[in-house]
Amino acid sequence: MQRRADQAEAGYLLVEALVALAITAIMAGMVFSTVWQSAHTRQHAARHREAILLARSVLSAAQVGQSAPIPAQGSDGDLAWSWRSEPWSGSESDSLALQQVRVVITDAVGGRELARLTSLRSAP
Repeated sequence: MQRRADQAEAGYLLVEALVALAITAIMAGMVFSTVWQSAHTRQHAARHREAILLARSVLSAAQVGQSAPIPAQGSDGDLAWSWRSEPWSGSESDSLALQQVRVVITDAVGGRELARLTSLRSAP
């Protein structure tokens, strides 16, 4: 009789161990998913910050009155940028002509727009 009780208890311990292992695997999967998503979000935020910094730099260079203006398109690593200037139609006064300057930063590989900045400057 004692032998059957030991065998039943051994089977019960095996089931307990498998359940504990399954719970541990599920929790490890959830932790891995959270860490991966956190890293992905951090990478996306860093990429967006880099695009905004490049857009500000191009916007500043485009607004400086230079004898040789910067090209309308270019790239910086895996970021591509373009800018254009056009007359601003929102000006009610004829005393000051304004130009609207737009800078667009895209992913050079995928072509996805990462940042867009718009500013006004006095027309030359």
